[in-house]
Amino acid sequence: MTYVSSRPRALRQPFVAAIVVTDIDSEQQISSHTSDLSMHGCFVPTSTPLRLDAKVRIAIVHAGAKVAAFGRVVATRADGLSIAFTKIEQHDQAILERWLSNLRVREQD
Repeated sequence: MTYVSSRPRALRQPFVAAIVVTDIDSEQQISSHTSDLSMHGCFVPTSTPLRLDAKVRIAIVHAGAKVAAFGRVVATRADGLSIAFTKIEQHDQAILERWLSNLRVREQD
């Protein structure tokens, strides 16, 4: 059994991008935006609850690029969901790394 803490494993950066979260079991979809992002997950502000540990498929779109991944809801709050990525293809990982690298460059300016 793999334990995933509800605390982020990496520092999340403020990052707003369109996101669609799909519960794999129920096929319920939530269209929202991210409020922060890391290499390991994101936070999605929403008033639509998903159950803790729900397996989800996500698609994040930002600056003309799209990242698709699988994840799991690791924390729920009244204002949204914390999602930990469980599977992300190498191509999508590279886009995610580029987005986060661009954020770090802007912070240094």
